[in-house]
Amino acid sequence: MHEDLLDRRADYPVLSRRTYLASHTLGAMHRRTPERLAEFTDLWAERGVVSWETWAPEVERVADLVGSLVGAPPGTTVMRQNVADLLGDLLACFDWRATRNRVVTSALEWPGSLHTWSQIGRLGGEAVVVPGEPDGISFDVQRMVDAIDDRTLLVECSHVLFRTSTIVDLAPIVEKAHSVGALVVVDGYQAAGTLPVDVRALGADVYLGGSVKYLSGGPGNGWMHVAPEVVDRLEPVTAGWFGQAQPFAFDPENAYGPGIKRFAGGTPGVPAAYAAEPAYAALADIGMDRVRERSTSLTQPLLEAALERGWTVRSPHDPAQRGGHVTIDPGDSTRVHDALIARGTVVDHRPGVGIRVSPHFYNTLDEALGVLDQMAEVLAEG
Repeated sequence: MHEDLLDRRADYPVLSRRTYLASHTLGAMHRRTPERLAEFTDLWAERGVVSWETWAPEVERVADLVGSLVGAPPGTTVMRQNVADLLGDLLACFDWRATRNRVVTSALEWPGSLHTWSQIGRLGGEAVVVPGEPDGISFDVQRMVDAIDDRTLLVECSHVLFRTSTIVDLAPIVEKAHSVGALVVVDGYQAAGTLPVDVRALGADVYLGGSVKYLSGGPGNGWMHVAPEVVDRLEPVTAGWFGQAQPFAFDPENAYGPGIKRFAGGTPGVPAAYAAEPAYAALADIGMDRVRERSTSLTQPLLEAALERGWTVRSPHDPAQRGGHVTIDPGDSTRVHDALIARGTVVDHRPGVGIRVSPHFYNTLDEALGVLDQMAEVLAEG
């Protein structure tokens, strides 16, 4: 059923050199990425500044391409360097000195996002951080719903939690937030590229992420979708010249570009967009439903085999509640992780939870299960 996907392994050079099971942290580079980077540099070398006639529309095309992978309509996604920049721009769109000045988020969010929200007190706002469950891993959606009230301005939550791969049920969060007039910002970093996502159906006002992980687009490619019915209400401080209606008019008076374009900021990361395009195109060609089917067909046997060995699995056992990776703690996880890397098997480790393993569509079942044999061998070595 999925054998044709393995025909694409040659498109990802690292797979011929390593057992690569870390797409949750850095997706494998597509073989066409160097070609596209050469296309960018050739334009620069041969045409100089005239290259902007090609570069500018290409960045917008690539933004629409990555947006399509999460169900965003054309013209509603923008690319920036990273999520931190995008969150900073969002934060600056609001008056945090008003009565409605709270952001509700979770202690299980990506630390970089929590670092950003921790600073809104300087602007007069308040961050309400909902704690995780006593195990430090589980997520209770109802606790977040209960924390949302009439003073809530924004709610920020991950679609898939980065430590455990837990898929968050966003519907009650969105419903409660909208009922009190708050906007919902969803971090889709661990969902995009491995789950079928329909941002319109989710009802999120903002859905953002980056390309370092399952999208395999590499660093420098943050992206953000903003719902068309919301975007014109937001006025970023970092307007930038590419955020203008006519950037090449060089008008000193700020005139935001239409829709999502107002978040384009300054000079875009053109080479990063060129580098990411082949991997985005590959996922679009495969289709996210097939990617998800393939992922589940690899992660579920991996999870079950780890449990059979008596090891702790800190990811949901139900595949419908789990994203693209499985977090396994065989004991002595730091040493086991380091030994696997030395053997050429690439996974990663997160303190307090264990080893994250993420077979993507381009991996084989033998690779996914073989990592468990290697873990057992390392543990036996003492």
